[in-house]
Amino acid sequence: MVYPAEKFVGQLLNERYRVIKQVGSGGMGDVFLAEHEILHKKLAVKILHFEQSKNREYVERFRREAISASSIGHVNIADVSDFGYTNEGNAYFVMEYVEGHSLAEELKERHSLPLEFAIAVASQVALALYSAHGKGIIHRDLKPENILLTEKEGTYPFVKIVDFGISKIRHSMLEPNLRYHTLTKTGAVFGTPEYMSPEQAAGEEIYAASDIYSLGIIMYEMLTGQLPFYDTNYMKILSKQQFDIPKLPSVVNPEITGDIDAIIMKCLEKKSCNRYDSMLQLLGDLKAAYIRHGLESKLNLAFIFNTGTVQSINPLLVENPYDREIKNILDNTNNRSEKVTMDKGGAGSLTLKIAIIVSLLALGALAVWRYQTKVNTPMVAERVQASKPEEQAARPQPEIKSEQPLPARKKAPAAAPQKSSKKTMTLKVNSNIPGVRVYNRESGKTICKKTPCERKLPKEESGMMILGFEYEDFNIKPMVISLDRDMTVNLNLKTTEVEQ
Repeated sequence: MVYPAEKFVGQLLNERYRVIKQVGSGGMGDVFLAEHEILHKKLAVKILHFEQSKNREYVERFRREAISASSIGHVNIADVSDFGYTNEGNAYFVMEYVEGHSLAEELKERHSLPLEFAIAVASQVALALYSAHGKGIIHRDLKPENILLTEKEGTYPFVKIVDFGISKIRHSMLEPNLRYHTLTKTGAVFGTPEYMSPEQAAGEEIYAASDIYSLGIIMYEMLTGQLPFYDTNYMKILSKQQFDIPKLPSVVNPEITGDIDAIIMKCLEKKSCNRYDSMLQLLGDLKAAYIRHGLESKLNLAFIFNTGTVQSINPLLVENPYDREIKNILDNTNNRSEKVTMDKGGAGSLTLKIAIIVSLLALGALAVWRYQTKVNTPMVAERVQASKPEEQAARPQPEIKSEQPLPARKKAPAAAPQKSSKKTMTLKVNSNIPGVRVYNRESGKTICKKTPCERKLPKEESGMMILGFEYEDFNIKPMVISLDRDMTVNLNLKTTEVEQ
C-alpha cells in the first residue's frame, strides 16, 4: 500500500510532533513542517517513503543521515534531534527547521553570484565539512540542492547543509552488534553525476578529497553560472568527470581573476592527492582572496573569518584540535594580509602618517632600483662575458718588471660546491603522443620543448601555475598545477580534440 504524503498532515508523531504541512519532497522521502506540542517550536520532519521503509538498505541509509547530521554538531549543518517510525511504519527523523531556500533556487534566479557571495557560501561549507571530516564523515552528495541559505542575526547568506543520506561514516558510530554493509560497493555509484569526483564516478573508494572536488564544482557554478561538465547522458557525465579538463572559470566569466581560477582548479584536480589536503587549507585560501579583493565593504564575513567565532561555536577550543587548527590558519591568514591602520587626528598620528609615507616611498624607490638591476644586469654581464676573449687577444698586456723572481702562488683550496638552499619540486609530463610543448600559460615561457619530460621548478607553499600545451593542430586544454609538491601530468591527446 502506498500512503500519500498528505496523509501525514495533521498527525501527531510520537505524541510530540504535530505535522502542519509538506514543504519538500525527494527520492527517498518527504519533508514536513511540524511543531513540538509542548515547546511550540517549529521543526522539520523527514519521512521516508513507505516502500523504502520496507527495504533494509534504504532504512540504513536514512538512519545514517540522522546519525551523521546529529553527531557533527556544527552550526552550519542542520541538526537532527530524533528518530522513529510512524503508525504506518514509515521511518522518520526530526531536524531543525530552516527558513530560507536552497542554493539551487538562488542560482536559478540569479544565474551567477558575485565573488563575495560565493566566498561566503564556500567558506561556510568548507568549515562545516572540515568538522565533519574530522569526525570521519564524508557527505558524498554535496550539491546546491543540499545547501540551504537563510538569515541569522542579520547575516545573509548563512549556510545550513542537509541530506547526509549517502554519507560515509566510520563503523564506530554505528551499533557494534549491527553487521555493517557499506553502500560504497566496488563499481557502485551513488550521488549526483554533475557534482561527483572522478573517483566517485569510477565507483572507487572515496575520502574527504571527494567533497573538496564537489565544492570546487559548486564554486565554479556560482561564479560562472554554468557547470563545468554537463550532458543529457548520465554515463557521459561520469566519463567527463574522470577524464575531461574543464575550461578555466575566467574563460567562461572574464571577470574572474587568476587567483580565483587557481583555487577552483586546484579543487577540480583529477587526482585527489593534487587537491587541497583538507577543507581547512581551502578555507585559508578563500579568506586570503576575500582580503586581497577588498570584499569586506561588500559583505562582512567576520562571523566566518574571525577566530573568535570558532571559540564561540565551541567554548572548549583548547580541548578540540580541529578548532585549534582552524584558529591557527585564520590567524596566519590575518598576518599575511594585515593592513596598516592609523588613528585619526593628533600630532602623534600625523608623525606616524609622515613616517609611514616616507617609508613607503623609500621602499618603492628601492623596489624600482632592484627591478631595474634585476632586468639589466644579466644583459650587461652577458655582453661583457661575450666580448672578453676578443678584448684580451687584441689588448697589449703591460710588461712586468721585477728585480727578484715572483714567488710561486699557492693554489687556493677548491671550494666545496654549495648546495642551493632553494627548494624545488619535480614536474613530470607524459603524453600518449610524444612531442607536446609545455609552457607557463601566464608568462609564455617554455618549460619543456617535448614530452615526455621532467623538470625542476621552484617550490612555493600554496603556489600555483597554469600549464599550457601545444602540439600540431590539437586543442589541449590548460591545467592548473600546485607548486608545493611533486606533480605528474598525463596528457591524453584524442583525435576528437583536433581542430579542423
